[in-house]
Amino acid sequence: MNSISHPPRIASRWALALAFLFSSVLFQTNSYAQSKSQAVRDRQVEAQLLSSRSTIQPGVPFTLGLKFEIDDHWHTYWSNPGNTGVPTSLNLTLPEGFTAGPLLFPIPKRFVVDFGYNIIEAGFGYEKSVVHTIVVTPPADLAIGPPVTILAAAKWLMCNDKECVPGKATLSISLPVAESETPSDVAEMVGKNLAKVPDLVDWKTDLSLDGESVSVTIATPEGIIPEGAETHLHPDKNYIFQQLSVPEIKNGAGNITFTFKKDETLEAAPEEFSGVFVVESDSGKTGYRISSDPDAARKAADLSFTGAKIDNEKTTNQISAAEQAANEIPFGGGLLGVLLAAFLGGMLLNIMPCVFPVISLKVLSFVGQAGEDRKKVFYHALAFTIGILVFFLLLAVALIALRSVTGEDVNWGAQLQQPLFVLGLVIIMVLVALSLFGVFEIGSSMASVGGDLANKSGYSGSFWSGALAVLLATPCTAPLMAPAITFALVQPAFITIIVMLALGLGMAAPYFVFAIFPKLLDVIPPPGAWMETFKQFMGFPMLAVAVWLIGVLSVQLNVQGLQWALTAALLVGFAAWILGRYASFDKSKSTQTKGRIAAILVFAIALFIGFKTNSLRAAPNTEDIRDVITAHQSEGKHVFVDFTAEWCATCKANERLTIKTDKTQAAFADNNVEFVIADWTNHDPNISALLKEYGKSGVPAYILFPSDKSKPAIKLDDGIITHSDVLEAIAELK
Repeated sequence: MNSISHPPRIASRWALALAFLFSSVLFQTNSYAQSKSQAVRDRQVEAQLLSSRSTIQPGVPFTLGLKFEIDDHWHTYWSNPGNTGVPTSLNLTLPEGFTAGPLLFPIPKRFVVDFGYNIIEAGFGYEKSVVHTIVVTPPADLAIGPPVTILAAAKWLMCNDKECVPGKATLSISLPVAESETPSDVAEMVGKNLAKVPDLVDWKTDLSLDGESVSVTIATPEGIIPEGAETHLHPDKNYIFQQLSVPEIKNGAGNITFTFKKDETLEAAPEEFSGVFVVESDSGKTGYRISSDPDAARKAADLSFTGAKIDNEKTTNQISAAEQAANEIPFGGGLLGVLLAAFLGGMLLNIMPCVFPVISLKVLSFVGQAGEDRKKVFYHALAFTIGILVFFLLLAVALIALRSVTGEDVNWGAQLQQPLFVLGLVIIMVLVALSLFGVFEIGSSMASVGGDLANKSGYSGSFWSGALAVLLATPCTAPLMAPAITFALVQPAFITIIVMLALGLGMAAPYFVFAIFPKLLDVIPPPGAWMETFKQFMGFPMLAVAVWLIGVLSVQLNVQGLQWALTAALLVGFAAWILGRYASFDKSKSTQTKGRIAAILVFAIALFIGFKTNSLRAAPNTEDIRDVITAHQSEGKHVFVDFTAEWCATCKANERLTIKTDKTQAAFADNNVEFVIADWTNHDPNISALLKEYGKSGVPAYILFPSDKSKPAIKLDDGIITHSDVLEAIAELK
C-alpha cells in the first residue's frame, strides 16, 4: 500500500536534507581557523577579536587585537582615562600552558568634553576606531592538530558630550596548531596597531614643583622632534596636573619642558613620574614611554599601564579560579572535543528526569512495533531523530536570533525565563495528557505521541515525540553538556548550530540501537492490553510536569498573572474536550464542523489570555549578587553560591539530595561558609554577567568564593553533584 511506503520517503527526504546541512557545516569547520571573531555590538561600539596568525606554532608568540569601531561623536578610554573615565579591559580565558602579556594601548588623544551645567572634563582615549593588542605565547609542548579556543571578555566605557555608558562583549577565536605559523588576513592591521604602542625609552626625565606650576623636562635625542611637529605629554597618573591645564612648552637644545598648572590637591612633587611623550608630524604620531625612574618605567610596561593593571590583576584570579569553558572542554579540547562532549551529553539527556515521560512512551512504541518489518522500525527511529534534530536546530536559530537582536550573549535556559514559553510548555503537557487519557485525538500524529501505541504507521507521531522530547529537555543539563553548550553559545552561528545538532544526534542515538537490535526489548512484556493501561497512566507524569511548570510561573508572574495563566490552560483543556466530544469521526459532518469551530474559538480565547499574562510579571530582583558576595567576604566568611532556577530540574535534584541536606549545611557552618542562592528563574543581568565571567552558559552552577578576595574562586563540576564534591571544594580553601 502506498500509505505505508509514503512516510518513509518523506522521512528519507528529511534525513537527506539534515545530512546535507550537517555535512555542510562540517565542511565549513575544516577551515575553522578564525583570523577574527564574530563582531559584537554594544550600543555605540562594535567589538571584534583579531589574530595576527590563522595557524599558530608551539612556543611561538602571536598577537591578538581587540578592535573597536566607534560611532561618531563617541569615544572610549586609554589606560589613564582621566579623572572620571574607565579604561578598556580584556580578560582572556587561555588553554592550559598559554601565557599572555598585558593589554597594550596605542597612543591616545586628549579630550575636553563639555557636559553642560558648567561641567567640563578632560580625559584620554580613542575615536572612530582603535585596536588594542596583546601578545599570547603558546606552550612549547603544544600538540600539533586540533584548534585551540581563546575566550575574551571585553569591557569599556563609551562617552559623548551628554552621557557615558558601559559596554561589554564576549568574544572567541579558534586557531589550529601547526608545525609552522601562518599569517592571517588581518596580520598587517594587527602589526600596524602593535607598532602604535609607545616605545619604552630610558631618556632622563625630571619633574619639579614651583609654586602653582609643575614642570616635566625630558632629555630628547637629536632628530626626535622634526621641525614644525606638535608635542604632547600624557601622564600615567592623575592629580598631578590640572586636567584642563594647557601646558607651556619649551623645546631647548637636547630637551623639552612641559609646564602645567598643578592639581589643587598636589602639595609636594611626586617621587616618580611616568607617562607618554607624543610627537605628531606630517608622517604621523610617534609615542615614547618615559619615566623619572627607568626601572619603574620598565616595570610599568611589563604590567600594563595603571588603569588597566588594576582590572587585569583582579581578573587574573578569576580566570585561574574558574578554569573557564575553553579549558573545561573534555577530550583534548578543540571543535572535535566539543562535538564529542555534545554527543555524549545528548545521550545522557535521556536519563534526565525531564525527558523520562516521553522516553518511556517511545520505548513502548518500539514494543508496539515488535515483529514488524525492520525497515518500518528503522523509519520510526529516523522520524524520531529528525524531530529531535529539527527542534534542536530551531532552538539554536532562536538563540542566535536573540543574540543578534539584543547584541548580548545568550545563556542555555534563557527561553525558560520567558513566562510565555513556560506557559506554552504547560499547555503542551495538558494537551498530551488529555490525548493519553483518550479525551481527544488529532489524527495519527498525536496518537503516536502517546495515544495508540500499537499504531504501526504513525511516522509523523514519531517526529512529534522527538520534538516533544527536546522541549522537555531544555530545563535539564546533563554531564558533558555544559562545557559544550558554553562553548557553542559564544561561537559564530554555524558552530552553534553544529554543536546543537551533535547534541541532538546523541539524544537520538539510543533509539537507533533499539531499532537495529530489537532483541534488546525482549526484557519488556510483549504487546498487549497492558500497553493501553500504561499509555493512560503516563498521562499523569505529563500533568506532574505541568504542575512543576506552574510552580515556575508562580515565581515569574504576580498572583493575577498566575490566575490568568491557569485560566488559559483550563480553556485549552476545554477546547480539547470539545474537539474529542463533538468533532470525533463518529459524529455527523455538521456536528464535526461546529465542534471544530467551537474548539478553535475557545483555543483562540485561551491564547489571548495567555499573552495577557506576559505583562503581569513578578517584581524584579534589584539586589546585585556581587554585592551580596562581597558583603559576606567583608565579614570574613567564605561564600558558596548556588546558581539555580525553579525551572532547572537538575538544580532542584541537587538541592534536595545534596546542598540543602543537614550534612552539607553542617559542613558549611563548621567551615565558616555562607550559603547564598542566586535565583535565575527570571532574567537577572547581574547573575548572567557573573555566570559568564566564570565560563558558565546557564544553571546549575556552584562556585565557592574564599573570604580572601585575592584568592581564586573554586568552581564545582556541572550537572549532578554529591556531598563529597562540596567537601572537596571546602578542602581547597585550606
